[in-house]
Order: sequence, then structure tokens, then C-alpha cells
Amino acid sequence: MQAKILCVEDDPGILTLQLKLLERLGYQTLAARDGLEAFDLILRERPDAVVLDVMLPGCDGFTLADKIRRTDGINNTPVAFVSAKCDLGDFRHGFRCGAQIYLAKPFTSTALQTAVESLLQQGKTRPAVNTRKPTAPRPKGWFSL
Repeated sequence: MQAKILCVEDDPGILTLQLKLLERLGYQTLAARDGLEAFDLILRERPDAVVLDVMLPGCDGFTLADKIRRTDGINNTPVAFVSAKCDLGDFRHGFRCGAQIYLAKPFTSTALQTAVESLLQQGKTRPAVNTRKPTAPRPKGWFSL
């Protein structure tokens, strides 16, 4: 079965580029031009992965990624950001919102292909966010990274 990828991008040229590349690679594609439309598509279509811009009308990408992580049934959907917002704070914020990958624009077709392949692989092994069992209390002085 062909993987379904949702591309969320408000720039028509970049969106067309992403869709054509992914279709040429054999993926089924969905497109949204703003965060609110994207959330509705995710709920309805259950894509295997989401390629998401940060600066979007309606609902920005960071907010959308966080909303995905907090919504039962879609909270384990793999997310990659592809954005012109690419300083260290943006990368950190993107990962805190639940993204697995953050690509800076401009990106290469190879980078996008590799990102999507990685997302799909992670999606096969990623547990749902809300299904983790609570851990036992740790002894005093215990720490982890």
C-alpha cells in the first residue's frame, strides 16, 4: 500500500514542488495551504506523515504540530518541519512541539526524500504519545539526560 503524505505549505510554488517530488517517488499526496485545513485533513485522511511549514495562515505550524500531539488517534503521526524559520530557537521549538525532523528552506529534493523516508520508518515504530506507561519513582540522586 502506498504511503500517504500531507504537505502543508502556503507558498504555491513550494507546495507544487513538494507534491510533484513525492508523487514521482510513488507516494500518495494530500495538500493543505493553512493549518486549520491541514488539521481537518489529518483527522479525516489519517496521513502516514506530515511535511509542515511553520509560517502558515490560520494556525502556524508549531501550534498545529502541538495540536496533533495532543489529539488522540493522530498523536503518533510523524511530522517534519520544512521552514525558512531556521535559527536555533526555531529548531528547538519545532522539536518541543513534536517534530522528528526540521529542514531549513531552501531544501534539496534529496533532503526532502530522505526526511519523508525517515518519517515513514519512524511511524512504523513510534508508540502513541498517550500510551506510555508511567515509570516508577526514581531513587534520590538519580538523573537522566
